[in-house]
Amino acid sequence: MEEKDSNQKGLPWHMVEKAIAKEHAWLKKVLDFGPRFKDQDKIADELGIEKYQMLRQISIFITSGRIQAREITTAKANSLWTDFDEEEKHAERHGGEWHMTVMGRVKRHFERGGFEVINEPYLNFGRADLGVYKPNYPNLYVEVGTTSLFKLWRNLSSMPGAIFLFVPTEFGAIELITKNTDDKSI
Repeated sequence: MEEKDSNQKGLPWHMVEKAIAKEHAWLKKVLDFGPRFKDQDKIADELGIEKYQMLRQISIFITSGRIQAREITTAKANSLWTDFDEEEKHAERHGGEWHMTVMGRVKRHFERGGFEVINEPYLNFGRADLGVYKPNYPNLYVEVGTTSLFKLWRNLSSMPGAIFLFVPTEFGAIELITKNTDDKSI
């Protein structure tokens, strides 16, 4: 028989831990935390936070509803973007050429929707590849290819009411929406 304090809300801890572990595994699978972010890894080391801890905190944010997360996938490469052309030659998924090609597609997609798109806007920590802005819409920040786990963790923790869109491959994107701190529902 399981006892529960009448003042306690929510699920039993073992169920919560299982949900956190599921989100943790999903984040590791869908996002590409490439090895090129050594300077940001040093900052995390100096602060005494490990990669596991950062992923766990993001997983807790998702499980608790502080961050809304979804994976958007397609069967055809680049078909998320409005200038998709099946005849277009596919660039190799590495290096600057692929990165610039995908950034251009994403930028044109949002510009066609009436958004202002800025290259490399400053975030609370570091820069995004693209900043996407329009009145009465939350600010959207796009990362193409790899991203720094520390930068992701720091910005998700400190930028409420923003959308982060990660495009790790030509076949999809990951959307993370941070809840506005004015929302008292959490």
